[in-house]
Amino acid sequence: MLRYNLLYMALLVGTMALGQNMLSMEEAIATAVENNHDLRIARNNTQIADVEASTLNSGYLPSLSASGGINYSDENQSVTFSDGTSTSIDGAITESYNASITAEYLIFDGLERKFGQDRNEENLTLAQLQERQQIENTVISVHENFFNVAYQKRVVENLGLNMANSKDRLVRAQKQLKYGQGTKLDELNAQVDLNNDSIAHIEAVRDLNNLKRSLNLALGRKVTTDFEIDTTVTFSAQLQEQDVLKSAEQNNIEMILAQQNILLSELDIKINKARFLPKISGSGSYQWNESQNPPTSFALANKSYGINLGLNLSWNIFDGSSMARVRTAKITKKNREIELVKVKDQLLTDILNAYETYTISQYTLNAESKNVDTNKLNFERTQKQYGLGQITSVEYRQAQINLFNARNNYARAKYDVKIAEVNLLQLGGSLLN
Repeated sequence: MLRYNLLYMALLVGTMALGQNMLSMEEAIATAVENNHDLRIARNNTQIADVEASTLNSGYLPSLSASGGINYSDENQSVTFSDGTSTSIDGAITESYNASITAEYLIFDGLERKFGQDRNEENLTLAQLQERQQIENTVISVHENFFNVAYQKRVVENLGLNMANSKDRLVRAQKQLKYGQGTKLDELNAQVDLNNDSIAHIEAVRDLNNLKRSLNLALGRKVTTDFEIDTTVTFSAQLQEQDVLKSAEQNNIEMILAQQNILLSELDIKINKARFLPKISGSGSYQWNESQNPPTSFALANKSYGINLGLNLSWNIFDGSSMARVRTAKITKKNREIELVKVKDQLLTDILNAYETYTISQYTLNAESKNVDTNKLNFERTQKQYGLGQITSVEYRQAQINLFNARNNYARAKYDVKIAEVNLLQLGGSLLN
């Protein structure tokens, strides 16, 4: 029954692979940059900052408004004049009409408007930098998820080889028992090992499917999308520690963001200081008024139209809250300068740590490659010796496990080198190059 289950699983996996799309790292990154949810939000935030930095939001444009109205009244009126005479009228109708168009413009505001516009433009730069940061984080996330899938795929493949070898061992043990050359214990041990390999394979396939869903989520596409993965790894030219450190000084995104925040703090100080200066505003309007009055009024009709101009000066001589805001902005700037120093120290630490990890992972990869060759040769010899009855099934199983571990360790080491490489590129600010 077990052999039929194994055959069914093999056919099922093969059929699924035929219907899947091959996904390369380049395609994964391109898909993520286009569809990743966090990155789409970052792009929208950049668009918001762009709108806020536009001329329409600068405060340099005048405001223009128009108004108009009609009033109507129908009243019974009784009027007594100063000479003692009086009159009364029923249905005294009064009608009035008015219309105006007004323009207002802030001529001078102590440069608060200018500094505010400068801050909006620098906020746009900040949003663009944050978008770049999100792109870098997305690329790193794609690499990690992609290589997790690639590694797990290797684990599944290696477990498949384990199952094939265990099945061969079981068949051999059964034949030896049949012809009186083996023991029942050898057959039972082989059966147990094959069952364990089968369970491990099923669990590894489950883990592979889970990791594929995580990668789909990072790519911003349906998590149920199935695919086959290209496990080819291309390494960049050997990175040098001093080159990474030099590049990081100018290009590291954390450094640039820290410097940008200091610039924004300087503009906050200027904006708050500008509020102590006087403000001059001007206005102009064209107005038209007309009314029709009842006989009880002194004037039966009235009409007026013309231009009105105005100039206004205001000066906030003392404002304690503005003074407090200036002091707060200065303290905030100091904090951001401290933050920049912290970022520099942290960056140096991260690069030194990452480069050490990078060099050690390269050494580990070379060592694991040799381990695979050694364990493969050892397993092949063990197979021959086991077939000749020169070693026990326990020794055969140990050689089998050693080869399995060596293959997995080599796959993990290969992807660890690439992850260490992309981390160094990000720290040096050249990941997106």
